[in-house]
Formats: sequence, C-alpha cells, structure tokens
Amino acid sequence: MNAQQTDRLTGALGFLVASVYVYQAGLIEDSLLADAVGVAGVPTAIAYLMAAASAGLFFKSFFKNAPTEKSEPEEIEPGGSEHPHWKAFGLLALLAIFVAMVPVLGFVIAIGLTVAAVAYFGGARGIKTLLWCAVLTGPALWLSFDYALEIHLPTGMWAHWMGK
Repeated sequence: MNAQQTDRLTGALGFLVASVYVYQAGLIEDSLLADAVGVAGVPTAIAYLMAAASAGLFFKSFFKNAPTEKSEPEEIEPGGSEHPHWKAFGLLALLAIFVAMVPVLGFVIAIGLTVAAVAYFGGARGIKTLLWCAVLTGPALWLSFDYALEIHLPTGMWAHWMGK
C-alpha cells in the first residue's frame, strides 16, 4: 500500500469515527445545570475538528505526486522510527492503561504516571526530570480543573478506602 492509499484509508476511517462520535455526542442528555452550549458542545466540536482533519487528509492524497518506480527509500528522521505505526500503537496502549488506572488511582496519580510514561516512551531518560514531571503534572491539572474550571475529577478507589 502506498502513501496515497494509506492517507485515503486513514482519512475515510477518521471521518467514519468522527461521524459516530457526533452521533454519540448528540445522545448526551442536558442536565438542568447545563449552559447555553450544553454538555454535548465540546465533544461535538472535537468530532467536527476530527472530521475536518480526516477530510483534509483524504483529499490531500489526491494531490500528491504519484511515486515513481525508481524513487529512493524515504529517509528516517533522527530519532524517528522505521515503523511509526508501532510508536502510535505504544501511545495508544499507554492511553488505554491511563483509562484503566483512573477509576482505581484517581486522576491526579494516573495522569502523573501517564505523563512520565509518555515522556519516557518519547525518549526522556533523566530520572529527576521524569519524577518532577510526574509529581507536578497531576496536581497542576487538578488545580486547573477542580478550582479554576470547577470540573471535578475522579478521585479513585483509594480515596474511598481511606474513608473520604
């Protein structure tokens, strides 16, 4: 499969996922406390952005030059991977682990561990940097969401175990 076919397939699949996402966002019921945008506003906006990006990728594939048979193999960027799909799969696996950790550990701890894992996966190897990044990210995001935006984040099971 060449690059144009890959872009067309990715664009079409992304558009399909965005369509399902818009439909699912439309099923979210407004509460009595909902504002003018409603609870489905942000998910719908994200879905429309995803649909626009997918459509752009799909249509861009028609304007690429067709590869010639004598073309040289593409050079890999320094620090890049010969198989970028494996890197994307690794990031997706880290995201899945984060989603599984949130109900147990709570948002603050789960996001701290996830940020450290993603930084390590991306090439950061300094233990102090990873530790400080993990320790500061969770509380900073919690303060931003819980106090500034008044969006309460999951505390996890450990809070219940401690009697909170």
